[in-house]
Amino acid sequence: MSQSNRNSDRSVPSLQQEIILALAAIATVLLGFGLVTDIRTEGPGTLVLFIGFALSTVAGASALRIARERPMGRKLWAGLLGVLMLLFGLGGALLLLVLLFLAFNGGFGVGGRPLRAQGRRLLPELRVGSDWTRGERPDTSGLDRATRSALETLWLQDAQAEHASIPAFARISWLLAATGAPPNLMERAHQAGLEEIDHARRCFALAAGYGERSHSVRPMPDLLRGIVDVAGDPRVTLAVESLRDGCLLEGFGADMAAAAAVECRDPAVRDLLERIALEERSHAAFSWDLLAWALQAGGEPVRAAVAEAAQGLMRIRRPIATSAQTTILVSAADPRRLREHGRLPDTEWVPLWDKRLAETAARVAGLLHAETEEEKREKREKREKREKRGEAARLNEIV
Repeated sequence: MSQSNRNSDRSVPSLQQEIILALAAIATVLLGFGLVTDIRTEGPGTLVLFIGFALSTVAGASALRIARERPMGRKLWAGLLGVLMLLFGLGGALLLLVLLFLAFNGGFGVGGRPLRAQGRRLLPELRVGSDWTRGERPDTSGLDRATRSALETLWLQDAQAEHASIPAFARISWLLAATGAPPNLMERAHQAGLEEIDHARRCFALAAGYGERSHSVRPMPDLLRGIVDVAGDPRVTLAVESLRDGCLLEGFGADMAAAAAVECRDPAVRDLLERIALEERSHAAFSWDLLAWALQAGGEPVRAAVAEAAQGLMRIRRPIATSAQTTILVSAADPRRLREHGRLPDTEWVPLWDKRLAETAARVAGLLHAETEEEKREKREKREKREKRGEAARLNEIV
């Protein structure tokens, strides 16, 4: 083959080069789509990002392999492209895995009482609709698109959690009825559920104000399968869940809402945060009273289960300010504006969590060491018997 033919062949892109360029283009499109999509509520953004990072990694590895067979000038270009795409793909995938690990192991947000079924936490999926949107809207003047998008997503995240709290309290009421609990506890469970309905509506309204679109929830068929199935004494379940989900998590939710309300400058958002702080505090108080009743009514089995749960409090992972999906959106937003609209950074969650955790551990330890009514009665009867024997002995001496 002549020199001119060889040079002509080199100027024509090979099939491998075309594949690399195609993969690079596809990866760029997918990554761009994943970054701008509201991946918390609207589409499979996390999956899109993973696919994009994977394609970028494959294209980078192929470019490096082809670079070894090219002349020096083209080798440098292909090698540099391959290294960049390889680092971008592997680094992005690793970062996304870390964020997902934090989200699924730490939990995100603190809205309401967690809804659990068969050992896993449930949240409703979102759909387009306005039936759950009721409440004041925020003032969005001066907010850029990225900040509005982050705030919409964060308040939708809270709306989902608040909505899930409604059946969570219904489940508590069901279990209370099954155990013959006093009416005041059942009344407070239903009242808490009604308050969570209001919280959810207001969160949806704030999200609609930021995003200029309304959302609702999809059906939750998982609630029909095992939502109230418990093994053993239901009072054990009520006591342990009250300690973890009510005393600790709802107490922390009240702390966070109160702290955010102090920094918030938007009237509609501040009003909701103050309302949530007040009512979540009452839900935590209800959980403490429920726990005290269960300890008294359930006796030693409940006491042993609560003692074990108390030892495990320090192993509960702290809720985090953003999920893996929302972290990308929040990072692009204006942090000062986020604070003014009631969203504090994760670093400010840490001391509040540590304080709430320590206070919860100390208080439950006091409950466990406190004498039950039965123990008090037994001591009183023993004391009365001793006094009667002593009185009888004195009468015998007189006689």
